Formats: sequence, C-alpha cells, structure tokens
Amino acid sequence: MIKTILEFTEYTLIKAGAKKLPEDKYSHMKYLSFLPFMHFYVDQYELEGFGHVMSMHTTTKMGMELLTLSFMPNSGKNLPYLLMDSMTMKDKRCVFVEYYGCGNRDLNDAALKKVYEEYRSLPDYNEKPGWYISEREPYSLIKAGTEEELTGMAEASLDAYLSSIDSSVVDPGYTRQLEAFRKRMIEDGNPSSKTLEMLLKKDGAVRFMKEVVMPL
Repeated sequence: MIKTILEFTEYTLIKAGAKKLPEDKYSHMKYLSFLPFMHFYVDQYELEGFGHVMSMHTTTKMGMELLTLSFMPNSGKNLPYLLMDSMTMKDKRCVFVEYYGCGNRDLNDAALKKVYEEYRSLPDYNEKPGWYISEREPYSLIKAGTEEELTGMAEASLDAYLSSIDSSVVDPGYTRQLEAFRKRMIEDGNPSSKTLEMLLKKDGAVRFMKEVVMPL
C-alpha cells in the first residue's frame, strides 16, 4: 500500500510540474547509527504557485512501515495545509488525510469535500488524543480499511488537492496563520515529535520542522 501511494505521489507531483530538490543531510537518516532499526528516506519538492512538499518514508525492523506527506502552501494560496500519514504493520493499516485551515475560513476546499463524501463510510481509525484533532477541517479522513480502499482514498485526496491549486488565490494574511499553527505544532507537539527528537534531538527536530516539513 505505502509503496503504491508513494509512487503515485511522486508521479502526480512531477506531472503537476513539481521540481525535486537535491539530496541533503536529511535525505537518508537512520536510528540508531551503529545498529539501525529505523530508516528514514526524505524527498522534498517545490511546486510553483503552491509551495513546498515533503515525503518521508520510514521502514523499521519491527515490520512497521510509514509514509508522511506534508503539503505546505507557503505561497499563501488558500488551500488547507495537508498532512497525510499512511501506516502498515502486519494486518493493520490506516491512512490519515488531515486538513488544517489554520484559522482561514475562506478555503478552496470544494473538491476535498467531495472526496470526503465518497470515503466517509470507511471505518474510522481509533487514534490517540491530541490537541490538533480539534483543529482539523471536518472533511479530514482518519480511516482504516482494506489496502484497496485506503489506497484509493489517498490517491483521490491527492488528486483533488493538487487539482485545486490553479483555482486557488493568494490570501495575504494566510502565511501568518500558517506560521502560528507551525509554532504550535512544534511547541505543543505532534504525532512525530518524539520520533524526531529521538532521531535529531530537540533543536534538530525544530529545525527539521521549520526547514523540511513546514517551511515558510
């Protein structure tokens, strides 16, 4: 499932005109360095007229596989910030399609709502509590299901999001709202906080959030 979503993401981004950035110190990370049981493969893209995209593919010795996609509209286009997480472990699988408007009530989200209506009947995934849950737009999808269902949901969500870029407009105040949300993601924590601090230590995790996940 994760390989399929990752390949679809890369293909769709390149088709949309995204430029893949050169590899850097974050492109391949591992924990622990002397006997690694987690590997992190990071790609970054710049998409003209939108902003920054990051994909982080994580593999583990325990059999868990993760894919995190971060779509940061740092151009100020009025699309919600999109954070998509996919996870598989043995027979367990889930996909989180999380939309954060960050206080912007004039979002270009009609296509995203259509995808929500198509997949809302899939079983909800029982996630851990977090402050950010109440900040999500109501058409976010936090779902379990079959590999086919979840792959279809992820691909439809990505298609809808990227196809909305051209019809989106720049909101001059939106970047400040995104910055305030990023600050809270760093200071109040997010689902990846502990992993990133384990990998990069606290200061490094903050830099990674600002430079790679949510650059402004």
